[in-house]
Amino acid sequence: MAETLLERFGRRLRVAMIGGGIGSYIGETHAIALRADGLWDLVAGAFSRRPETNAATARSWLVPPDRTYADHRALIAGESTRADRVDAVIVATRPSSHAEIACDLLAAGFHVMCEKPLTETVADGRRVAALVADSGRRLLLTHCYSGYPMVRQAREMVARGDLGRITLVESRFASGMYSAATPPGSWRVDGTEGGVTALIADLGTHALHLAEFVAGRRITTVAAELARVDPRHVAFDNAYLTLRFEDGARGRCWSTSQAAGATHGLAVTVYGDRGSLAWDHDAPEILWWRADGEPDRLLTKAGPGASPAALAAARFTAGHPDGYALAFANLYRDFAFALMAEGLGEDPAPHLADLPDVDDGVRTLAVVEAAIRSDGAGRPVAVDT
Repeated sequence: MAETLLERFGRRLRVAMIGGGIGSYIGETHAIALRADGLWDLVAGAFSRRPETNAATARSWLVPPDRTYADHRALIAGESTRADRVDAVIVATRPSSHAEIACDLLAAGFHVMCEKPLTETVADGRRVAALVADSGRRLLLTHCYSGYPMVRQAREMVARGDLGRITLVESRFASGMYSAATPPGSWRVDGTEGGVTALIADLGTHALHLAEFVAGRRITTVAAELARVDPRHVAFDNAYLTLRFEDGARGRCWSTSQAAGATHGLAVTVYGDRGSLAWDHDAPEILWWRADGEPDRLLTKAGPGASPAALAAARFTAGHPDGYALAFANLYRDFAFALMAEGLGEDPAPHLADLPDVDDGVRTLAVVEAAIRSDGAGRPVAVDT
């Protein structure tokens, strides 16, 4: 029996986390995903600016005191001198700190796994991208929904031409997280982080990435109508974007926090001249395939008709749900395999094929900035690539 990549590499990858302390659901999600495949050891971190939370989080994850740091600068200083330094660092802080932390980590020679949005501005995103190129390190952007098996199935079906010529793409992230019944008080809407685009960059980049990921095409033009449905909000809380893709396909993207009663509301539909595919996060194990002139087909995770990409991403047999944390885990598994392959002198490209990277992060931010310009000008504008 052939040795696994982990066996040939000889050890688990060592990882640290910045942010994500107790009380942060995203930190716990990352921690669960890291443990899923036994490829990563969480051995260091700077989990919170509050010393008591930082220490308590470290204890809960069995991170030793000598590798529990006050901030990312202390982590870089401490880890850089160790023979067993971490291989990669997760950035799970608020977006306003992403650029500084990611740039410092890359300059110090660490691989980075960064929460989205990549940064607050395109300019900062390009600065991070330049450091990725100059440092030879890799950056994984955790657009976690691209890890779902049926999202990868949809991407594969579009790429192999099952839908014919792609004509229309619709995506949405219609959440009720800050609807009128919910008092404001979050950085996503109060303007303290990210200004007027905070919510659009947070929710909207997921929907935009999902559209590009499944359709396999880049957005080139945006016409936007942005609004504050709740007048108490400083940031825009609703965005309607009309899109044009590089090959002429049209699209729409809706992101909002004002869809009262909706719990999550993320979905994507891609139309071609031979049929359509529809995926909804409320039923993530299902992909609807509607071929023109044929009965609708409901494809299920690991069920009949599952594609190689979907089967590779599925953890359990059909009928046994995988869930949100394992979509994250698929990103971490692919990234670990890429780093291990690279460390062994092998080609990492097969493991990177479905992973969101720094270029995806810059591009979705460019679409958000184009939306701001379009809304202000009252006309469509080109995405600054």
